[in-house]
Amino acid sequence: MPDPRTERRFNPVVWLVVGIPVATVVAGIWTLMLAAGDSATDAHPDAVRRMAQVQQASTDADETAAREGLTARVRIGRDQVLVSVLPTAGTRAPVLMLRHPIESSLDRALALSPNPGGWRSGESLAAAHGWQLQLVAADGRWRLVGRYRPGDTELVLRPALAPP
Repeated sequence: MPDPRTERRFNPVVWLVVGIPVATVVAGIWTLMLAAGDSATDAHPDAVRRMAQVQQASTDADETAAREGLTARVRIGRDQVLVSVLPTAGTRAPVLMLRHPIESSLDRALALSPNPGGWRSGESLAAAHGWQLQLVAADGRWRLVGRYRPGDTELVLRPALAPP
């Protein structure tokens, strides 16, 4: 029969004393790796000016779109996207920016070419995840925004600001 004084027994308190600090250090290192990783940039792509810890983004393009009463209808097909801007987008093709809501490395820009109904892209934006859409004038003068949700076949893009 073993001597009870020399028998080693499992003590859960010892594991807690050792395990919690070790888990904290591992979690801290993992957090630092995530924060400094490839997608450690702002999900908001606009240029900002930082002044005394306040970020200021220009809303000029949104104000112009609201003032001119611009809207866009986006029709999503299996292998194409059709964009019509009302009242007009001008003669130079706008750019349709697809912003992933979380992972900025997955952002895309669809080049648009003239089409009888407006503008067309040979790529589709259909995806298993959502997109934040921005339709930007070729010269950056105006911008329309909207959101794609999986399964959408038609969207309306509007200015981010209300008309004056």
